[in-house]
This record gives sequence, structure tokens and C-alpha cells, in this order.
Amino acid sequence: MSGAIVDLSKQAPPGRLDAEICIVGSGCGGGTAARVLAEAGRDVVVLEEGPDLTGRELTQRDGAMYDQLYMDRGGRATDDQSISILQGRALGGGGVINACDVVPIPDGVLDFWRRRYGLTGLTRAALEPHAKAALEDLSANPIVDGQLNRANQLLRAGTEALGLRGASMIHNRVGCLGLGTCLIGCPANAKRNPRFVSIPRAVDAGARFYLRSRAVRIDYARDEVKRIQVRTLDPKGYHEQHSFEVRAKIVILAANAIASAQLLIRSGAGNRHVGQHLSLQPQLPVTAFFKEAIRAFTGIPQAYAVTHYEQSDHPEHGLWGFRIEAIMGTPGIVSTLLPFTGVEGKQAMTTYDHIAASLLLVPDAPSGTVRVSASGRPSVRYEHREDHKARLRDGIKVAARIYLAAGAERVLVPVWPPLEIRSKADFDKIDSLDFKPVSAPLLSAHQQGGVRFAPSESDGAADPDGRVYGTRDVYVFDSSGFPSSSSTHTMTPIITMSRYLSARLLARLG
Repeated sequence: MSGAIVDLSKQAPPGRLDAEICIVGSGCGGGTAARVLAEAGRDVVVLEEGPDLTGRELTQRDGAMYDQLYMDRGGRATDDQSISILQGRALGGGGVINACDVVPIPDGVLDFWRRRYGLTGLTRAALEPHAKAALEDLSANPIVDGQLNRANQLLRAGTEALGLRGASMIHNRVGCLGLGTCLIGCPANAKRNPRFVSIPRAVDAGARFYLRSRAVRIDYARDEVKRIQVRTLDPKGYHEQHSFEVRAKIVILAANAIASAQLLIRSGAGNRHVGQHLSLQPQLPVTAFFKEAIRAFTGIPQAYAVTHYEQSDHPEHGLWGFRIEAIMGTPGIVSTLLPFTGVEGKQAMTTYDHIAASLLLVPDAPSGTVRVSASGRPSVRYEHREDHKARLRDGIKVAARIYLAAGAERVLVPVWPPLEIRSKADFDKIDSLDFKPVSAPLLSAHQQGGVRFAPSESDGAADPDGRVYGTRDVYVFDSSGFPSSSSTHTMTPIITMSRYLSARLLARLG
């Protein structure tokens, strides 16, 4: 059977599709699985809600790109509006709109998963070939000194001045032009993400990808042949149009940590753990203002990380502590993260080229839940725990020390009311931050959990091979299976685990 990429907003859908394997989602989990399984000779159909945008179609315009490349147009958030949830919705998934950071699963995290969650099969030896293949998929390469823009150089300078540990990062760019618009897609097609690696190879091997196709329910999840009810979307992805059905023996969910749980709940499939144990890994931006022009919006936005306070082998949590990484967004998102409106907001944006910004990446213990409203939409609730707030405060202090050591005139913590730091004398103000709902622009880009892997159904929603308890051959191959934070960035862990789980599935199929 010949492979294809078919946009069902531009042609009538089939009345019915038959396949051995139906995959929901085309990102790091789904795109990778489609390739591995199709290259092994399996008949694969992939459903993707989003469009296929590459090259000049990625216009570098905030409004249009957030509208088309993100779930809920970039407006998805927790129920209390405290945390913005950033998720890709395009062929290639989150790899299309991320900052290209390659951070594998640390050995300490795997040790923790085996010890705490009973995932004894996840040894370094078992994962090593798949981790290596993931790095090859990504063309992983180090960011060299000449690629550090001024904002990243200043973060490094302040880190070194304080004697802290940090390092330039590894990324998956090849042929980067330094456009700086990574978070709304790369017009140079420099990201070696699933869209340009696994998906073309999956198509060559016969996989069929159907765009603007929303899986809304899985029927007969306990039977040999499952029926996936699908609705097509209009060309902009705003409205549902037509319906069709996919019949498959195997269903693999790789839609993201929220959408995979959402689909199972809508389908009445799985056990009581579905939708539980969600990690959002909320991040807080910190901005520094310099007298000199920084132009952080040019070059690679996220290239240097302060790793001094990061811990990958915490006995109770695995990945813990915090990490500070330089970042910069386009004007649209930056303006929403600064704690100003009206004339004051306009004035703040006139200093856009003097801003250096960082994200505090603070791993969390699973404390969120996914529920589904009467209309079928996901509802995300999150308990912002005190240990996470405490590490955010610690991270703010370190970031402020670093930027002041690098020569910043002031550091702005974009909470409400705004907190400005000009010297160590202002540090006591940080201790009073309570992070009440909607008082800080917290971001979630690395959602994990929701369909947790566990050796028994009393402890989780899916078995160690990804099969959802209470179903017959319905699997999760994305970050929804991770029992805790796998890494500070999830692209590489998801590709690694998708390759591992795909190999396990092929071994069972024979």
C-alpha cells in the first residue's frame, strides 16, 4: 500500500478506513512509531488534527502562527487560568514549535522509575539503542560558542562570574539561519524534527497520514477490531465538518499528555488512573534589562543552561531542583508575559531589544488531573505545591544574581504586582511571593503523565509496554505514560520511549 499525506479539509473523507494500526498524533511519539512500524511492514494510519506548514508557510507572524500551530490557538490553560499550557497541533507535533533542546532521560531518572514505580524493564541497556537512535533521528549536535547570541553570552558570563556550573546545550538544528522564531516554526526548515525525518520515511514505507482529522472516540476498545470515530476540520481547524470511521486492530495514542487521556475518558476506556498523576512542570520567565542593546530575538533563543542546582537522582522525586535557561520569544508572547498593560505596556515593549530573558525550569511531582467537560473538551486542574513554589523562589534569586553579575541594570520578575530587583537588598521581596492563581505568568511546555505506566493496574493506567489497562491493544506511546519528569525537555525522551515501545510491540506481533 502506498503512503501519503492527505489533508481532509481539502477533500471529502473516506466513508471508512481499515488498517492494522491506527496512531492518533503525529509528533515525537506518533511520527516515530509510524516510521518504525511501517518500516517493519505494518499497515499504519495516522490521524492528525493540525495542518502541514513548512518553509514560507511559517510566516513568522505571531497571530497567524499561534492560531495554526498550537492547541487552542495557544490559549490552553489550567482551569484557574494560572498556567498556560503550550502544545503543538501540526504535522510533526511539538517538534515544530519547540526550542530544539535535546536532553535525554538521565540515568538517575531511570533508576528512580525502576525503584519507585516498578518499571524494571527500563534499564540503561534496554533503552540505550533507542536513545542512540533518537539522537540520530534528531541529528543532535552541540551549540558552539559562535552560535551563542548576546543574551546567552550574558547568562554564561554571569554564571561563570559566580562560579556556578552551566553549559551550552545540544540541539537538533541543521542549517540554522538565526531567525529566532523557533517557537512559531522555522521557515528555514532547519529543525530535524519528526516532520522532516520520521514522517517522510514512514510515508515512503506506506504509512498514511490524514490531516485535519480529530479522533473523538474509540469504540469497542476491548474487542479485536476497534472503531475510531473521526471528525474532519475546516482548512483553519476551527470547525468540525464531516465524520468517518477508522477500523484497526491496534490503536496507539500519541496525541500529548492531555489529549491522550482526554480521548480515553471520552471513550469510557481504561481504569481510574486515566487522567490522574499529571505533571505540568510549570516554568517562570525572568527578564533582565541592560543598557546595551541585546537583540535576544536574533540567533538561537535557548542555547545556554545553568545546571548547578539541577538534581537527576533525588531519592523521592528523581529529577528535582531547578535549571535556568536563556530564552526569547517574538513580540506577541513577550508582551503577554510582561506585567504591564496599556501605555505602560507599550513603553515596556520599546525596550524589547534590551531584554535578556530566562526560564526557570522546575520539575514537579505529579499533582494535576485531566477531566472532560460535557462538551468533550479537556479540563486541567493543577495543585501548585509548596515545594515547587519554594524552588521557584530559589531560582529567581539565582537568576537575579547571575544577571546582576553580568551587568544588568535591573531584573524584572513578571509577577503581579511587578517585582523589580536592582541589588541584593531587594532579594527579601522574593521570599514574599506566594504565586496565588493568576499572579504569575507560569508556562507549561513539558506535560507528562495522565496515563501512567505501572506494572499493575492498581498503580497506573497502562502496563510497562504502554497497553492501557482494561483494553485490548490500545496503547499510549507519548509522554502521558511517564510516571514523573523524564527530563527538563521531553522531545528526546518521547522519541526514545516511542522507539522502545514500538520495538516491544513488533516483538509481540512476531
